[in-house]
Amino acid sequence: MYAFMLHLHNIMRWVVVLAAVAAIVMAWAGVFNRSAWTKPNANVGRLFSISFDVQVLIGILLYAWLSPITTTAFSNMGAVMSNSVQRFFVVEHLLLMVVAAVLVHIGVARGRKTNATLQPAIFYTVALIAVIAAIPWDRALLPGM
Repeated sequence: MYAFMLHLHNIMRWVVVLAAVAAIVMAWAGVFNRSAWTKPNANVGRLFSISFDVQVLIGILLYAWLSPITTTAFSNMGAVMSNSVQRFFVVEHLLLMVVAAVLVHIGVARGRKTNATLQPAIFYTVALIAVIAAIPWDRALLPGM
């Protein structure tokens, strides 16, 4: 079960990144064209948000129950903080991804509420930066590689 969920989490990262890029490009295009928030902007933002939410749910399953990295780490958090690999997965990855998820949702809400593209563009961009910072790049880019 762990391997399957880890592979699914790995694949979903690319869905999230692609949805993020699409949402960011559309939002910034709206800023530069001085156009209002459109239904396609809202739909792509929603896709970004939903894919991120699915990714977070998979991540929570891995974090809380399935991953041997985190489940063993909970028994000795002092040792985790001195081990950079464990600290990344137990603290840094989780924190950055939660921040990014909040930013994505704020961006979607601001687009809907303000009917403008600047705020969503900023929130989406900062969220993607957080995601890129939190991705474990030393792991395989695709499952099984």
